[in-house]
Amino acid sequence: MSDPASRRRILIVNPNTSERITALMLAEARRQAPPDADVTAVTAPFGPASLECPADLVIAAHSVLTVLAMQADACDAAIIGAFGDPGLDAARDLLPIPVFGLGEEGLRAAAGEGRRFAILTVGPRMKESLERAARAAGVADALAGIAFLRASVLDLAEAGSDRHEEIADAARACAVELRADAVLLAGAPFSGMARLLAPRVPVPLFDGLTSALRAALAAGPRGAGAEPAQDIPGKPMTGVAPALARLIRARLAAR
Repeated sequence: MSDPASRRRILIVNPNTSERITALMLAEARRQAPPDADVTAVTAPFGPASLECPADLVIAAHSVLTVLAMQADACDAAIIGAFGDPGLDAARDLLPIPVFGLGEEGLRAAAGEGRRFAILTVGPRMKESLERAARAAGVADALAGIAFLRASVLDLAEAGSDRHEEIADAARACAVELRADAVLLAGAPFSGMARLLAPRVPVPLFDGLTSALRAALAAGPRGAGAEPAQDIPGKPMTGVAPALARLIRARLAAR
């Protein structure tokens, strides 16, 4: 048995309120994690049941930061479990632990080794956000195109293996029609599908959870962080969880 102090503790925060999606990500992450890693998952305490437009992402970012403010002390790294990475930049600014997003890590993995890749996802209203994410990750030049399934996030999470053949067909079409060297399955409901569908698709498949989990497991130790802000005066923060308000005040007070 490994020393508890040496075990890697990974927290997955599901930014939407779907317990089914949380369970899906947790099961897949635990399947992939090594024996010396402990993976837990938390569902967003408020917000939309799925993230399918920019407004959803804004609401989800607040929810993600609320969870991380309360849970970060109990983990060594965190994963934001949605492809839009809501709250990622702010979490990295506030927290002493490394934080990873499905979107950023999936994009970088798919574009690795000089590959030209396509994104396969749901929610066409997110097209511009996906393009911005590719630019932010430095892989826009490698993006061959974006294809959308005719489904919602919740439909996909509920359907499970019933839609695998449809997804495999769409991934094959990306490879042919977009001339992609790889396909990134973008979104939490796709967690584990790259592994399952790889034999049916002639190019490499990637999914964000697998990529983010690998990054979290490989990350260095946590930083020192800001000093506790129990008594730091600051501006009123109406409706903000006390733990999150303390983190923000500590960040503002840090030299």
